[in-house]
Amino acid sequence: MPLRAPEHGRAWPYLLLAVVLLLTGGGVAAYSTGALDRWVCDGGTCEPAEPAAAAVPDTPDAPALAPVLAAPASRPLDAAKVQQAIAPLLGRPALGRHVGFAVSDLTTGEQVWSSGTGTFVPASTLKLFTSLAAMETLGPEHRFRTTVVRDTTGEEPSATDAAPTTGAPAPGPARLVLVGGGDPYLAKTSDADARAAYPKQSSLAQLARKTAATLKAEGVTEVSLGYDASLFTGPAANPTWEPTYISGEVTSPVSALWIDQGTDGDDRVKDPARHAAATFAAQLRARGLTVTGGVTSTGRPVESEEIAAVSSGTVAQIAQSVIEHSDNQAAEVLLRHVAIAEKQPASFEGGTIAVRDVLTGLGVGWDGNRVYDGSGLSRANRVTLASMLQVVTIASELFDRYPVAGFNGSLTTRFVADGTEPALGVVRAKTGTLTGVHSYAGTTVTRDGTPVGFVIFTDRVPERRTLDARAMLDRIAARLSACSCATG
Repeated sequence: MPLRAPEHGRAWPYLLLAVVLLLTGGGVAAYSTGALDRWVCDGGTCEPAEPAAAAVPDTPDAPALAPVLAAPASRPLDAAKVQQAIAPLLGRPALGRHVGFAVSDLTTGEQVWSSGTGTFVPASTLKLFTSLAAMETLGPEHRFRTTVVRDTTGEEPSATDAAPTTGAPAPGPARLVLVGGGDPYLAKTSDADARAAYPKQSSLAQLARKTAATLKAEGVTEVSLGYDASLFTGPAANPTWEPTYISGEVTSPVSALWIDQGTDGDDRVKDPARHAAATFAAQLRARGLTVTGGVTSTGRPVESEEIAAVSSGTVAQIAQSVIEHSDNQAAEVLLRHVAIAEKQPASFEGGTIAVRDVLTGLGVGWDGNRVYDGSGLSRANRVTLASMLQVVTIASELFDRYPVAGFNGSLTTRFVADGTEPALGVVRAKTGTLTGVHSYAGTTVTRDGTPVGFVIFTDRVPERRTLDARAMLDRIAARLSACSCATG
């Protein structure tokens, strides 16, 4: 049924309702915008009323929060309790006939208890000596530079300056020299893996890009290339190493200039410096430069100018990698840098003398020690329990650089046997392993909260007991972590 409009006689209530709604809405709008105040003022001369300031409640003082669990106060170690916990494990047949153990209280820095006599083959725990010396003498933020220089020897001086000109290039190819600065992690290319690597890896490809860009900007398109690896001296292989270490590709010949630690793919190269220079020449050609002749070992020119450089990660980062991954190659490079810093020849002999001087200067006793390299590969190395424990105790800056039990580095797959759970995530230690040699040097926290340094050496383990010896070292470290060994 269709709707009809209301008749005129009955329309007035609707009109009245509409007027009321209109007046009400307009009044609200006028009030909200302040127009009503202006309308009722006499002649519009009064000022609109200022809005009242909002009341701001007082903010109460923050309550003092008590810790949910207060950190336990560290108490000194009790030597008798340590002996009671550890001594029964040291005589186990799996450890062989020459076993040493020592522990220090890190809150006092004092040795508390030790067992075992004589000196021990440290294996890779010796890397703690090298790393501490590098951190101390070079500084944790120091970096190593690989450079490219242009030979300016014999160039005509400019009319306004007696120094060699750096303006228009001399006739003929520019004479370039790739100078090794002892970067242990210089890579061939800056691919995704290298960019994500820790520590930072500078690359030869990056250096080639910088070199080509600089030369092309000067109009140079033809170069000859030499290389200089003279920063390090002495033999590239240690005479006390097993002969198979180099021939069997266990480690690379030590060099101040190499890429990928002296490897080409999966193979180690015989001459790391020449291999790096040949690779660099190919990278320059790929960037549009003509490289005349072959690469030769030329030494650094008498007069030169630097045209490109790349820098390594910091010494702190390199030391962490050396300790965490037991990197033999990088350890031997650090050894030579310590030698240079201590004004010694950059060789095995000069490096070990320099490490001795740095560590004894820090208070480490050296009587009885015989050290021949920086990595611990030499079976001729001998150190005392006391000196290794002193290094562990002093090297507080290395505590966060140790592998963590069950989590990373050389301890990733350790502490898996029943009874070793107290060590997981608590023990931080450098491992040492050669045939018949097994060692730990690091730190842990006892059950009652005392931070301790410890060393375990065993260097006469029958080869058939290798896995048993490793498991026993894990049990000893776990027993120390679980020990209520504090006084009182």
